[in-house]
Amino acid sequence: MSTTEEQASSSTSDVDKPPKISKNQQRKQKRYALLLERRKLKRKEEKVKQKQRRLEKLKQSEDQSLLTRHGLKSNRMENSSCHIRICIDCRYDSMMNDKDISSLQKQIAFCYSANRRSSTPCQFYITNINGQLEKRLETNCAKNWDIYLRNEPLENVFPHDDILYLTSESENVLSSTEPLDERTVYVIGGIVDHNARKGLCYQLALANKWRHARLPIDEFIKLNTRRVLACNHVMEILLNYIQLGDWKKAFEQNIPKRKQKVIIDSDDDIPKTVSPNHPEDPKPCAEVHERRGEVIEAETPPPIDL
Repeated sequence: MSTTEEQASSSTSDVDKPPKISKNQQRKQKRYALLLERRKLKRKEEKVKQKQRRLEKLKQSEDQSLLTRHGLKSNRMENSSCHIRICIDCRYDSMMNDKDISSLQKQIAFCYSANRRSSTPCQFYITNINGQLEKRLETNCAKNWDIYLRNEPLENVFPHDDILYLTSESENVLSSTEPLDERTVYVIGGIVDHNARKGLCYQLALANKWRHARLPIDEFIKLNTRRVLACNHVMEILLNYIQLGDWKKAFEQNIPKRKQKVIIDSDDDIPKTVSPNHPEDPKPCAEVHERRGEVIEAETPPPIDL
């Protein structure tokens, strides 16, 4: 064999040989593979637990006909005795990546499912549907859902005085004794940003001079984390409160257990807040409803670009 042929064969054999991996790299690869496997098992276990929790909620429902698809067909918003309006404002599409938009679409689907299986469905709206979220909802045939889908902005769908934005930064708190108001549209901010933009919904409410309030979470339970909840958790809490008239039970049943810390017992009609970021005497929801005129005359807040 000539020298040229020997060099060609040696270069070919060098290409065919896999690159050498050190023992340290091999250990890292094994640990990473084990981590991925554990993550898959954990997701499967969590899905099983979620399914069990949903089945338990359905079994505790007063109307057992809602357990079947046939029973759900007649359980529509137009036939419901509940005229309370809840809306998810989805104007934040451009602020989220594909993964977060996918997560928001799933949360909306959970909200729809919870409302459908409620014995008295509320009037459920989605506004500002555009961009990637609109495409994902179309893929999931959301146009066939029993839900009011609107491409228009929130302010073009509802009168200014009817809007009440739910935000954890608000100094107002929904009353623990007053029922939700049918004249009011309770708006949930449709954004998944993992707390990257804190206070965004609150700033938006101030910029538009809308009324705003927070859920009375601090008055009944303590959380290990901030009071920011996913859209479907807020929706389920409101639905439970509409049915039970008890904030404490609504929070305990729908806020994830990992977030709950200590339950606070209080006999006050209007309980005190335990959050250092809010005043000692929070304003009840009834008073917030009467502040429609005051909101219009409020001091002009800093501009917000949305």
